[in-house]
Amino acid sequence: MSNVKTLDEMRPEFDNRVFIGIDPGKSGGCGMIVVQDGIETSISWKFPKDLSLLSVGLMSVIPQGLSLADVHVLVEHVHAFPKQGAVSTFSFGQNLGQWEGTLHANEFDFTYVNPKEWIYWYGVQKGLDKKKRKRILLEKAKELFPNMKITFNVSDAMLIANYCMEMYYKNKREES
Repeated sequence: MSNVKTLDEMRPEFDNRVFIGIDPGKSGGCGMIVVQDGIETSISWKFPKDLSLLSVGLMSVIPQGLSLADVHVLVEHVHAFPKQGAVSTFSFGQNLGQWEGTLHANEFDFTYVNPKEWIYWYGVQKGLDKKKRKRILLEKAKELFPNMKITFNVSDAMLIANYCMEMYYKNKREES
């Protein structure tokens, strides 16, 4: 069973915020949901080969004048796996470090989210092999963002951004 609620159930009509989800894996990416005056815009991109584009891409879609307090960022908390090669582990850590550096340089606060936490939110069964789990997550992202081109590179990032938004509005609703 999924805990996903409709945006209308969660979001005030004229709330201006940005929700960012980052999948720092080598073939990962960034997903953003910009909510401005009741209009939602979703944007995603995979990790760029030219690292100078990382900051440019991130900052180019944040609405002018929006307070950093209204930008909410979740970074998938990743780590090396047993039997993962040294080069692969180094690349993995390097990508995470690039994202962390970009976020710090642009003065964004961010929080790490465990993959099990956000994946469970979407009702994905435990114990699935990676290929099947990735396919289910890709289809879920396509369902939530039907007007976007969703690929394996950005599906997790978009789901993390959506999870970030849902958690924010869920917590706000519980506070009131």
